[in-house]
Amino acid sequence: MTERHLLHTETLSNGCEIKVKAEILRDGSLGMFIGVYLPNGTAVEENDHPKLHFLDMEGAMEWGVGEARKIGNSQQTL
Repeated sequence: MTERHLLHTETLSNGCEIKVKAEILRDGSLGMFIGVYLPNGTAVEENDHPKLHFLDMEGAMEWGVGEARKIGNSQQTL
């Protein structure tokens, strides 16, 4: 059976937390969520409609994690 969703959570070296989820929706399309949060929990980015550029679920997840890391790592948290 094929996985219907993938989930990635990670705490970056600056304390920001990222959450990325890719899932196959009931209509067969790909849904995705990218969340980036400061160490105090404040949302920096919450995007549930990122541009997926016609990727499959694994490719979209890889792209989403990269985007989330880029956003999170650019935050000044000190």
